[in-house]
Amino acid sequence: MKRKNFLSKTRNVLMTLGFALILTAVAMLAGLIAHREAMNETEVGVVNPAHRVLFISSYNPNYFSYDEQQKGLEEALYPADVDYDVVYMDAKKHPEESDLDDFREFFKNRYGDCSAYEAVITADDDALHFMLDNRDELKVNAPIVFFGINDYDFAVKAVKEPGVTGYFEGDFVNETVDLANSLFPNASGYVAMHDESAAGTADVNGFYQAAALYPKKRFSELNTAEMTDKELKAKLENITQGNILLFMTSYADSEGNQYSLENRTDSIIKHCHVPVFRNYMGSEGSGIFGGVSLNMQAQAYEAGQTAIEIINGTDPSVFPLGTQTESRTWVDWNVMEKYGISESQIPADAVFINRPESFLEKYRNILPVVVVILLALTLLIIAARCSVAVGRINNAELKESQDILEKSREVLIYSTEHDEFLDLLNRRTATEYLRKNLTMKSEFSVIMADLDGFNNINETYGHSMADELLIEIAAQLRDTADREGWIAARYGGDEFLIMIPNRKLTATSAEVEILLEIFRTQAKVGDEVLGVSTSLGISVSDGETSTDQHILNAEMALKEAKLRGKNCAFIYAEEMKARAKEENVIRGKLLEAFDNDGFYMLYQPQIDSDTLELHGFEALVRMKEPGMYPGKFIPVAEKSGWIWRIGRITTQLVIEQLVKWREEGRELKPVSINFSSNQLGDSGYLDFLADLLVKHNIPADLIEIEITEGIFLGRSAEAEELFRRFKKLGITLLMDDFGTGYSSLGYLTYIPVDVIKLDKSLVDAYLVEGKDLFISDVIKLVHDLGKKMIIEGVEHKWQYERLREFGADTIQGYYFSKPIPAEEAIVFKASVE
Repeated sequence: MKRKNFLSKTRNVLMTLGFALILTAVAMLAGLIAHREAMNETEVGVVNPAHRVLFISSYNPNYFSYDEQQKGLEEALYPADVDYDVVYMDAKKHPEESDLDDFREFFKNRYGDCSAYEAVITADDDALHFMLDNRDELKVNAPIVFFGINDYDFAVKAVKEPGVTGYFEGDFVNETVDLANSLFPNASGYVAMHDESAAGTADVNGFYQAAALYPKKRFSELNTAEMTDKELKAKLENITQGNILLFMTSYADSEGNQYSLENRTDSIIKHCHVPVFRNYMGSEGSGIFGGVSLNMQAQAYEAGQTAIEIINGTDPSVFPLGTQTESRTWVDWNVMEKYGISESQIPADAVFINRPESFLEKYRNILPVVVVILLALTLLIIAARCSVAVGRINNAELKESQDILEKSREVLIYSTEHDEFLDLLNRRTATEYLRKNLTMKSEFSVIMADLDGFNNINETYGHSMADELLIEIAAQLRDTADREGWIAARYGGDEFLIMIPNRKLTATSAEVEILLEIFRTQAKVGDEVLGVSTSLGISVSDGETSTDQHILNAEMALKEAKLRGKNCAFIYAEEMKARAKEENVIRGKLLEAFDNDGFYMLYQPQIDSDTLELHGFEALVRMKEPGMYPGKFIPVAEKSGWIWRIGRITTQLVIEQLVKWREEGRELKPVSINFSSNQLGDSGYLDFLADLLVKHNIPADLIEIEITEGIFLGRSAEAEELFRRFKKLGITLLMDDFGTGYSSLGYLTYIPVDVIKLDKSLVDAYLVEGKDLFISDVIKLVHDLGKKMIIEGVEHKWQYERLREFGADTIQGYYFSKPIPAEEAIVFKASVE
């Protein structure tokens, strides 16, 4: 009985204490919530301030440094009973002189001579330039305190002005290079990414000054002002391992575009595969390794303190140019771990971004509440005599969870490295493996395999049967690779990448025959036996070509194998390098032509078949460089992505020629300009054309655009929008090369085209005895659809006469004239011989 009473009393006491502790925890939690709400209440300005200053920001509130500038100023000004108004120049978004004029008028109307303020504080270079350039015009007598100035010479000059003092921002390039070198002492070189702005120029000058401290390192640069955004991304992709990228001021490109910090950071993280450091604030936590940058909040605070002392009577000239504002070293924890850098290697005063909080750090405010609650629960659990059982159950569940987590991790790693469908290494894993494990001294062969006619199997027998065939081939390839010590991966679709170590293959090597045999796998489908073959492209090690280039070489060799009839292997050869070198020469000539007015136009007359009167011309571009024929430079321009530039040049030359003819008093005729499918990406072409027409007062109906058949048939949203805008502008659309690739005529009923140009190949094939009625039928069909028809490639009188009988509208070809210079074309008279 005594034991029972003791246990009962103990239970009651423990339950009472437990509930009391729970109430205590609730009260503590309510206090935490109240404290957090109080902390979230942000003081806005100063009530009835004794003083007021004007803060001019060069940019806008979304700029990456603005928050720290604001915090620093408020820490300095508010305790001294000083409030401030802020005005934003937004100079990054509005850099033009006209924008500055608009801002000046706005400032004059809004703030006048700033007599309402006892001081003016400016942030960054543009704001200080504005105040100094317009101080006299605006009659501003208030003292000026600046900070965040990148241009040191400008800062030195500014403090010599009466009533002006401030702080130079500094670029911390040396410190950032020192940090990078301390963490990556074996790095072979540094690459500076900058533009040609004042800050970017100062950055790269400091970069090369730092180079003197590391004579054994290679220092190079990427000037973003000399390249397009696309070219920059390609350059970033090509930065090799062992280098370090310094992300400096680099927001401008060669086309005059200005990019945000977020945009530039995103491009670097996606396309650069080496450690990246930055000597300015911003980009923290986005994948940049780290850097040394100005403590902007501290400098803003110093500028605020200086403004207060000036307001209190100190002469601004007492304050020299401030150049020693404290810096801040920061490192991204996630990136640090990615490169295997330990915390002990990082400077002691560094700030860690994305560093995982310890349990105590994360829950330091709530932990006392949790402890009280746990104590209360423990007392209640003890009172219910369940603690032991619950503990055992929790331990069992925890162990089971750990086992499941470990298995899931293993499965996840495997799935990220392998193609889940074919159970081969995936493309990313294979290429990374080759980069890491193959050196210039290694002996190996890289093979690219692609199934011949696999698309036909998909279309004929269905995806299910095609998939079964792929699985069978992959299984045989995997078994052979495991047995022979090869690396095999699915490169994409029905393409496979194989690396054979310690062998330089030839087209007749045993390994090649093994691979060809693997890919000749057959499968039975009903009464049919389904079989495939493969084409192999092989690149062998040569002691000088990179792994990535070997993969590209194998792809080029694969294309050659396809061209040579498929079901064979082709070794990448020097002649392919020679072809590539020739293309590089042509690219150089094109670049030279772009920069030095290296193009001119010829005009081939188009003749009315009935009246023999001049109907118009087709404009054909030529290069002034001897030997650079269209058949040579046009394919290279297409391949290099420069055809849009040629398109714009030809358009401008044609319109300028129309202006010249008009000034000579000539009767103007329509001129047709060729438009390539690769120009679809030139989204500004229509505006470019429209601006030229307006500028030179050329009617739109004098310009015709020739578009190939394939663009019309693609019917992409992009193409249809282009056609709509051409028609809205009043431009006549011609379908060029009609009949070169499609047999159906039904699509002529819906495409937005005014004139059809029948290709020379159809004239040669069908304008013969017994077949020429086909040409006649096509012309009638086009006329029935309300469209005109131009016949190209007419070289003989009998062809012209036959086509005139069939009702062809216009004739173009060497029978009347080859392409001729503009001065001959405008006076050309057709005759029948």
